[in-house]
Amino acid sequence: MIDGKLTRMDADDAFAGEIASVAFDFPFTMVPNTHKRKDSHPDYVIEALTPKNRAIRIGSAWASQSRAGNDYFSLALNLQQGVVRANAVKDEETGAGEYRIIPLMPAAA
Repeated sequence: MIDGKLTRMDADDAFAGEIASVAFDFPFTMVPNTHKRKDSHPDYVIEALTPKNRAIRIGSAWASQSRAGNDYFSLALNLQQGVVRANAVKDEETGAGEYRIIPLMPAAA
């Protein structure tokens, strides 16, 4: 089980996030991808700090909109158990500028 939250920061279209499971619990930042050249490239890069306080890229995010017109983010995070795909969505539990991170279930084999 993975739980997390994404919160819009005041400047630069950046977000502060946190993600946790039984095995890990850490903060991260999501900032605009300044190297985006094609529509298929991610809109954001996701970075976390190492124990020595170095920023490393741990994932990517794409801004999207549901069929109902709701904005959300599609995330790909390289975590300890491999790449985790998740959506960051607004729901009845989130406040202004907040998104709840919901991991996507793997397809049945």
